[in-house]
Amino acid sequence: MRVAVPDELKQARRVIAEQDRLIGEAQDQVRQAMEENGLLAAVEAEHQRLMELAERDAEATRKGADDYAREVLEDLEERLARQLASVQNGLRALDQGEEAAR
Repeated sequence: MRVAVPDELKQARRVIAEQDRLIGEAQDQVRQAMEENGLLAAVEAEHQRLMELAERDAEATRKGADDYAREVLEDLEERLARQLASVQNGLRALDQGEEAAR
């Protein structure tokens, strides 16, 4: 029995050492997961910031394109109005010439 006690004591120490090792590994894994979660949160926050920035830039680009299109169409409308007035004047002149010829 005296011989068995030291063996059991050695075995108990090995079990305790193994438990300590496993607890240390678990703590390391928890620490690593917490760091990764912090990193993932930072990445997600940056992703959200960049998406909002891209949406604002896209909206500004769309507004600029709409403003430019409006300017071009208004200019075209003015030119067409002048051309239409010229055509109408030409038709009136022809009509007056025909009336004078009668």
